[in-house]
Amino acid sequence: MMTASLKRWVGPALRLLLAAAAILLALMLTVGFFMRIPTEGNTLAVDWKLIRPGIADWSVTYGPENGLRYPPWCALLLLPLGWIPLAAGWGVVAFLTLMILPLTLPRKGDSLRRLIPAVLALVMAFPVLRTIADGNIEFLILGGLILLEAGILRKNPALLAAGVLLSAAKVQETWILLLFLPLLAGRKWGARRGGAVLLLLALVVVPTLAWKGREWIFSMASSPFRGSAMDSSLMAAIQRLDGSPAVLFLLWAAVLGATVAVGGRYIRGYSRDAVGFLSVSSLLLAPYASSNNLLIPYAMAMVPLMRTRRWEGAVLVALTNLPYLLVNLPDIARQYGTYYWTLVMVFAWMVFAVRIRRKAAEPGSPAGTASQKTPVHDGSDVA
Repeated sequence: MMTASLKRWVGPALRLLLAAAAILLALMLTVGFFMRIPTEGNTLAVDWKLIRPGIADWSVTYGPENGLRYPPWCALLLLPLGWIPLAAGWGVVAFLTLMILPLTLPRKGDSLRRLIPAVLALVMAFPVLRTIADGNIEFLILGGLILLEAGILRKNPALLAAGVLLSAAKVQETWILLLFLPLLAGRKWGARRGGAVLLLLALVVVPTLAWKGREWIFSMASSPFRGSAMDSSLMAAIQRLDGSPAVLFLLWAAVLGATVAVGGRYIRGYSRDAVGFLSVSSLLLAPYASSNNLLIPYAMAMVPLMRTRRWEGAVLVALTNLPYLLVNLPDIARQYGTYYWTLVMVFAWMVFAVRIRRKAAEPGSPAGTASQKTPVHDGSDVA
């Protein structure tokens, strides 16, 4: 007969093995499904077709079009996918995207009945299906933001450093958020923990930038997609309207100034509203942003906001999925799609700015007085 101590080990180990077997089976089925989809002569896996040459044959290769445009420390994580067939790698990317999405929901202890609609709103969203169809790597950024949140709330330098490294996989999606990281972390982190994060980052960033940093920066600077029909950034939208360079600069500077003013005054700790505001700001003010990139604020802030039964969340989720109505009208989608996504980002930027300002005005908010202690946010304050 098994002893009580052995029984305590066998149960969890058996559940862990069953979970691992289920995940492996799901991975195999997903990869098998995607390997049956033809990718030649069409636009399916279009981004993965551009990414894979940069990681083929266990070699990291950068290029403005066919090649990588991600930081070298993230490129190393993708290398194993260059060893398997293109369609299989596409399937792995799709599987990882679907696996990571439910993990972005704040842990609130809700019943399964309340959790399922939020999960469906995530995995069936228009940006998600676009991301999967294109074979993009948004799962790295989402995973990074999950680790970043865990690192801040648990005051764990290793988790926070890992989150920063992964969330920087696509700089245009998080650059302003990362600049505001000290305010998101709050006052309780202190110099010792902050120094530990910087040391861990340096141990990874410095050698990898010395290795491939110049090629990475050149690939981003020479991207042919900036200003293209896929570009939904504020700069691209104004340029399409034939705005003068002076108008372009003034509007861009005004949004940047408002972002810095709102964020600098009202962000005093971690919240999903702050993540939504800063990630949307990153996309609006980046040199390039596509509709797929909206998946980051959608998963990290919009769906959690809808889950709290707030009207703003429901409206943002509805607007993000409205392009489903244009699936059978590709000409209209191509002509006006980029303008639409820019407007959605501007609206989301305003919604989250109002929310973090309103929450800062509540009694006891740390944004009101610097002398108050910064509360720990568990992600449930998105209401």
